[in-house]
Amino acid sequence: MRADAILADMIDMTADLDDETLAARVAGDFDAFAELYRRYLCPVYRFVRSQCPDESTAEDITAQVFFKAISSASSFRGEGSYKAWIFRIAHNSVWSWRNGRARSVIAVEEVPETVDPTPSPAAQAITQEGRGQVWRKVAELPPAQREVVALRYLQDLTVEEIAEITDRSRGAVRILLHRARSKLRSTMDGKEVG
Repeated sequence: MRADAILADMIDMTADLDDETLAARVAGDFDAFAELYRRYLCPVYRFVRSQCPDESTAEDITAQVFFKAISSASSFRGEGSYKAWIFRIAHNSVWSWRNGRARSVIAVEEVPETVDPTPSPAAQAITQEGRGQVWRKVAELPPAQREVVALRYLQDLTVEEIAEITDRSRGAVRILLHRARSKLRSTMDGKEVG
């Protein structure tokens, strides 16, 4: 059997498993990590990119996220979803970068295109209203609001998952989303909120 065929069989075996099963195998099975990396590289990068001023910084932080994920694979206990766990690492990495750089306003010129063939209704609405204009306004939001908007509408995470990732209560996440939507609505209508 050729090496290509063996590799294809190994990928097929891991592709059928759910995230949590793969995560439990990561410590002793690099193929399991490779499959999780394949599944989450684009979503994690899109989230990180929405929080960073340029592509190279986003690429560096995304690489750190996956390095931390593989080096601390044993800390995933399966109490929540793997998706929430990896986005918690991404959140912490962005937070550390932001604190280290003492940045308050990050201008995001362009949010990376999604690779998901079935975009969420929120993503379709953003596309219809002029993706560039909306995301320029999102970039002007305070960091906490910008983060929950990116997690909710770019990554389609639930309020509960966002609360777990950001270490906030569900109510606090809902308030941040509400304030962000109100601010965006008013600025998109031409009325600036103070």
